[in-house]
Amino acid sequence: MTLRRRWFRVSLLISSLSLSVSGCTVGLKVASRCGNVEILSKELLVEEAESYCQYAVSERKKVEAFWGPTWTETIQIHVDSSYPISMALVPAFQGSRGFMQMPLSLVRDNTGALLHELVHIYAPNRNVFLAEGLAVYLQDKLGGNPGFPNFGRNLNVSARERLSEVRSLSVLNAGQMLTVRDSIAARRTAKTLAGSFVRFLIEEHGLAKFRDLYETKDYANAYGKSLDILEKEWRSSLQENSR
Repeated sequence: MTLRRRWFRVSLLISSLSLSVSGCTVGLKVASRCGNVEILSKELLVEEAESYCQYAVSERKKVEAFWGPTWTETIQIHVDSSYPISMALVPAFQGSRGFMQMPLSLVRDNTGALLHELVHIYAPNRNVFLAEGLAVYLQDKLGGNPGFPNFGRNLNVSARERLSEVRSLSVLNAGQMLTVRDSIAARRTAKTLAGSFVRFLIEEHGLAKFRDLYETKDYANAYGKSLDILEKEWRSSLQENSR
């Protein structure tokens, strides 16, 4: 599929999702409120809502300690069985930053990538490759529970097994991150590689340079190297660490 067609698909998806997140808190019941977090749900039991609220507060503190207080307002998490996936980045793009959608099933079996979505609230970015990479990396590094795409498995081991599925990260960086309409396997590959690459950038070159990249989207300016060169170094490090 061409890049133009992929972008068209992404645009259609975001347009359709915007209908569900516009005015997203209207008529929703606050099931639990603790500090600067609210759980909105008609399906959670009271004790479930209260427990999840406290958990969200603790995960929020981790994100803020790592990234800084870039979001200080209340975070609202709508837990509902109608949601197919968790989501906070699209609501942020549609003017509802601070609002998160979380499937009921993922709350109850503790597989929802809550910290991942909190990262999207604290650090939204139009470069979805970098945004997803940062969120996957921090869920893996800081998250209180295992979540998609690696579910607690070593992120670099998972990435190494999927390297052959994407010839160049420039495709993902240019906007071809996979969407909910693609297969779970394809989305898992894209997010795993993004997370592993961001891990490499931060742990090998430091958070300050990554912040520069996150703001400017300019690899050469942030690192003095092109994306292609950084990718070769990342791929090489994955292979070396497998020996």
